[in-house]
Amino acid sequence: MKQANKVKQAGRAPVGAVFSLIKARLCQLVLIIILSCGGIGSTLAQKMLNVNSGRHYFSDNNGKPVLWQGDTQWEMFHVMSFAEARALMAERKKQGFNVIQVMATGVFPEWGQRHGLDFTPSQEAWLSGDPSQPNEQYFSRVDSIVREGARLGVTWVIGVFHAQDIEKGRINLENIRPWASWLASRYKNVTNIIWSMYPHADSASVAYIQLATQGIQEGDGNAHYITIHPDPSPKSSSFLHQLPWLAFNTLQTWSNEKINYDMVLKDYNLTPVKPVVNGEARYEAEDSTTALHTRRAGYWSYIAGGYYTYGHRDNWRSPHTWRSWYNSPGAHAMKIMGEVLRSLEWWNLHPDPGLLAETSDGAVAAISSDSQWMFIYFPKPGEVKVNVNKLKATTAKAIWINPATGNRSSPVAISTSKPLSLSPPHDWEDALLLIQ
Repeated sequence: MKQANKVKQAGRAPVGAVFSLIKARLCQLVLIIILSCGGIGSTLAQKMLNVNSGRHYFSDNNGKPVLWQGDTQWEMFHVMSFAEARALMAERKKQGFNVIQVMATGVFPEWGQRHGLDFTPSQEAWLSGDPSQPNEQYFSRVDSIVREGARLGVTWVIGVFHAQDIEKGRINLENIRPWASWLASRYKNVTNIIWSMYPHADSASVAYIQLATQGIQEGDGNAHYITIHPDPSPKSSSFLHQLPWLAFNTLQTWSNEKINYDMVLKDYNLTPVKPVVNGEARYEAEDSTTALHTRRAGYWSYIAGGYYTYGHRDNWRSPHTWRSWYNSPGAHAMKIMGEVLRSLEWWNLHPDPGLLAETSDGAVAAISSDSQWMFIYFPKPGEVKVNVNKLKATTAKAIWINPATGNRSSPVAISTSKPLSLSPPHDWEDALLLIQ
């Protein structure tokens, strides 16, 4: 979740240098969290999304891979009635979304104040702003929304606290553990929840993460997965990857650039193997972000071996007007993205920068584990040399897919005996190439 008073320039800093610095400052504190909290094992037998040891992908309860197609609705629990939330979820489900990121208590009040917004609800999560006094009326409504999500096949990634809650004194070292425990206990038998937190990726956050994790595991008996979504960048793997209770990594780039690929790929290559979610690139309509930008961030993330969560600016600026923006060009692009990926055995793809020439101008590629097919994303028109000779077969068929429409070209036979220079249709904004 971005902080409105900070200008993020994630794409301009050397990624490795930033991560190394944070690791150096925190390595002596990580052991404390390891010793204080439990492991990744879950006591809840049935969950909509499962993490499998040694796998980069999520699966259902039968072991079938599940594509994470995420949406951001920070304010849904906070300001939406059950009827509004149900209607919006139903529309998102039609668009292929199966994960929604949301804050348990809504976004912090300072956001609205900075932008002159006022959509204060009739109910707040905490009576008198005190986490030790959860509002039963508020959470009864949330209960209904959570259950409806389960009926629709939606997994909730619920934020327990945000760094701003700490900075403004709402959350402290005394109340964070009992608050997390109360919240997790209330939903300990719910199958469609993942817990998340939004701290700064710095040493000052370690004690809060430790206590919140202990509270969650006490409350739900270690029933649900836990991830961390640092705000601002970089990401959970920068200082928490080795922790056994961190089920998967979540990062935010707050960028439209190729760092969306670079950061996900870095996490993909870490050991132990864990799924990685790009939980927050730039929101559509914010800072001139277009549907093309959302497509780029999404395909860069998926082809790097991870997942992507989309967001529209007005999910927090104007949640009550959702009917005017839920069917935006970016959301339509996400529907197409999900359809394209689900038409393939996407879980068998492995990112391979060596499939393309070094001067690929942002193009990225992945190859199947059996080297029978490859999938390439071109973020802009232009010729790219593709090492099709990495495929096992001596001939293959190439199919162009327009990410903006989902339309596919007729298959064209190509030789895979040597690298080929390939160019997408010149009048497309971006392009996908399936070679099989």
